[in-house]
Amino acid sequence: MQFHSEQMQLLLIDWQERLYPAMDERRRESALRAAENLLFLAESLQMPVLTSEQYPRGLGHTLPSLARPDAVEKLTFSAMGTPAFVERLSRSKLLICGMETHICVTLTVQALRERGLEVAVVADACLSRREEDHQRGLEFMRSLGASILSSETVLFGTIGQAGTPLFKEISRRIR
Repeated sequence: MQFHSEQMQLLLIDWQERLYPAMDERRRESALRAAENLLFLAESLQMPVLTSEQYPRGLGHTLPSLARPDAVEKLTFSAMGTPAFVERLSRSKLLICGMETHICVTLTVQALRERGLEVAVVADACLSRREEDHQRGLEFMRSLGASILSSETVLFGTIGQAGTPLFKEISRRIR
């Protein structure tokens, strides 16, 4: 994937209050921090952000640090099964992160790839309850043709150079 912010959109899948505590506690905080950094990048570069919430009455709303006023409520595991989500896709290159890697993230990526869209899964900004499920989800998405990247690859690949105020802030945030 070429990192051109004017072609990219960030998808935040199901980062919800009641789901988050069930995730693998060894990776939970670092994954949230990676997602927060992706959101910071998107907002800094005026990249559109699209957020989904799986059954928010049961799983709660998006975690406060990632909350967006226009989150799309869904009942389907693939966000692409929700017309309001599909309608708000606005770019050809999609960065995706969320919960759970092997269910909602994977099924959304599968549907995006079936539409011929270019997808980069930010692996360290995705979570599952079990590490094995997380890894299997990543493997399957790779087999679908999605790029599997780290948040730092996306962050620095998108800004493209050192020495700028944005570079300095991102460097500070990842320490």
